[in-house]
Amino acid sequence: MTDLEDRLRQALSAEAERAQPGMLRPLRAPRSPAAVGWPATRARPGRRWPGWVAPVAAAAAVIAVVAGTVAVSGVIHGRRAAAGAGLTHRIIAYVVNGDSGTLTPIRSATNRALPPVKTGRQPMAIAITPDGKTAYVVNGGSGTVTPIRTATNRALPPVRTGRLPIAIAITPDGKTAYVVNGGSGTVTPIRTATNTALPSVKTGRSPAAIAITPDGKTAYVTNNGSGTVTPIRTASNTALAPVKTGPSPRDIAITPDGKTAYVANDASAGTVTPIRTATNTALPPVRTGRLPVAIAITPDGKTAYVTINDSGTVTPIRTATNRPGKPIKTGRSPHAIAITPDGKTAYVANFASGTVTPIRTATNTALPPVRTGVLPVAIAITPDGKTAYVANEASGTVTPIRTATNKALPPIKTGRGADAIVITP
Repeated sequence: MTDLEDRLRQALSAEAERAQPGMLRPLRAPRSPAAVGWPATRARPGRRWPGWVAPVAAAAAVIAVVAGTVAVSGVIHGRRAAAGAGLTHRIIAYVVNGDSGTLTPIRSATNRALPPVKTGRQPMAIAITPDGKTAYVVNGGSGTVTPIRTATNRALPPVRTGRLPIAIAITPDGKTAYVVNGGSGTVTPIRTATNTALPSVKTGRSPAAIAITPDGKTAYVTNNGSGTVTPIRTASNTALAPVKTGPSPRDIAITPDGKTAYVANDASAGTVTPIRTATNTALPPVRTGRLPVAIAITPDGKTAYVTINDSGTVTPIRTATNRPGKPIKTGRSPHAIAITPDGKTAYVANFASGTVTPIRTATNTALPPVRTGVLPVAIAITPDGKTAYVANEASGTVTPIRTATNKALPPIKTGRGADAIVITP
């Protein structure tokens, strides 16, 4: 663990203890002595944060990311329905339980948890194929990915990856899953038709999160230890020349038109680096605030929202000009963010406050916070936009929120350490 990671983990732990005295369980560090890098976006996006998940992905996950979006498609940020997919089919939310080594399916029609599915050790992130047929769970402690058939919720044989896999993204055609190995400095492509791992692709040091362009041609991997992003040509699984960003890049998100990738640079940099994907050129950094953690972009591509852990705010960035707007006040340690499919509301999970802050995107106005469980760390929104599901790491629960009223429904019990969440498209 780097000095920066250790300082951030201690700061978040202390902040969360103040928010929920006596209720904070210890945050997990990777059990592998060789494990390096941020937890992936939960999402994205994620993870990299509490629980060592992706964004941060994750981090989904991004400290999934995640799910994101995080940067990691569908891990933290709500996924839009696949083309031709109706909203009347069965919608399932899948919750990764890092301390239990399980996955909890939740039927959204009834908000009932189904029997847990066994995964590998320390599952950290999850992504689902665009057709919704297979979920892939990243097991950080096992160095594997567990494919799960969503029709039956049965786990298939694990696929071996590199050390400390922490983030995952799947190409839009659903043919290849890309797994970020934080401890190996590599990405493992997996052919989804056969669940076969292909030769690994070398990245920079401590890769943390991944995002794939909408045309599926390029995957972008943030290298937390190198201060770079590695583009990977998906047709040949070839790494291109690294793109220099700010220090400690973590989460990443790509605009819907695929023209720009936005990279959150952690630590004291307090910036976001836009990258022009046509030329893989970094544009001037955008000042946000210290410890930007997760990024989500509106469906129309006009605004990127960046959670700022240090100040308890969200910074909106106009993508047309790459200029930051006025910070929006949230709760303490905003950790994950998801935007409704209609683009009208962004939901921010405040890790240390035990709340979610809805933001009206038309005016960038924060609405009254919604109380969740302890240490909300990941969030995903149903394809119809009616419900946001929030994973509460220390409570081992998921809080459904009705987006029409911003009212929390009764919590749903999952396994221990609910770390990442994704919803079938």
